[in-house]
Amino acid sequence: MSNVLEILIDQTKEKAEQCIKAMANAQQKLNQGQDKLNMLESYRAECQSNIHTTAMGGLTGQQLRNQNAFVGKISQAIEQQQSEIEFLATTVAHHKLQWQNTLAEQRKYEALIEREKRRAMQKEAKRDQKMNDEFAARIYRVQQQAAGENA
Repeated sequence: MSNVLEILIDQTKEKAEQCIKAMANAQQKLNQGQDKLNMLESYRAECQSNIHTTAMGGLTGQQLRNQNAFVGKISQAIEQQQSEIEFLATTVAHHKLQWQNTLAEQRKYEALIEREKRRAMQKEAKRDQKMNDEFAARIYRVQQQAAGENA
């Protein structure tokens, strides 16, 4: 049985490593996505600031609409990026949960092996005790026979 459990432990270790790699990959993508979001938000703020600055210098209505439409597209990109970040954060959390569940499964198998080892040791100890008791009984009988013959 312990061979089967050891195989299961090896499998859960491999699965845990895969979960860690997937979690690290998703975390890296999340970090990159957050950096991209920060860049987009900064760029939008800069564009909005430029609109106000150039509007003071005189923009035509068409130029102002074009500038506002451009800022609107940046805002849409920001919303999409926020959605992607939410998805990636959920993915990271999912991989973390899978990893934790895999570790718990591994610990269960290890506990079963330990329990099996303890049972085997107890069985061995009982067997040794039985042999010692039988040996002591034989010695006692031999001594009793020798004492009976000498008397």
